[in-house]
Amino acid sequence: MIPSRKLAAMFFCVFVLGAAAGALLAINLSDMRFSKFLTRTADPVSLAQRLDKKLAAQYQLDSTEQAQIAPITQQMAQNLYQIRRKFAVDIMTTLDDAHAKIGAQMTPAHRAAYAKDNEARRQRIQAMLMPATPAGTQP
Repeated sequence: MIPSRKLAAMFFCVFVLGAAAGALLAINLSDMRFSKFLTRTADPVSLAQRLDKKLAAQYQLDSTEQAQIAPITQQMAQNLYQIRRKFAVDIMTTLDDAHAKIGAQMTPAHRAAYAKDNEARRQRIQAMLMPATPAGTQP
């Protein structure tokens, strides 16, 4: 017969190991493409440079081809940046509208706490979706 302390410790260890294994599995299987897209399109200048470098290396482009391609990649990077900004503005507008409607249904005390919490959330979301405008780009 196993003492109750050892049995409880065994259950605890199995729980901790299961939680750790589940967390590792979730991290490895999570889809990070969207967050990578947001990070990579935050600065159109560096995006265009990365694309130019990748194309030149992958296809062994000469300097003439690189010069012809550079304006196209710069325009594409700028367009992606503009789409990203519009996407972020649309998300922020949707969240702000919904939070305002939800807050309107609350008592004044609850509404004040809700508004305070939402402002912190809004700042985090805005920092992720709408980082500072890089130099040389149009907001």
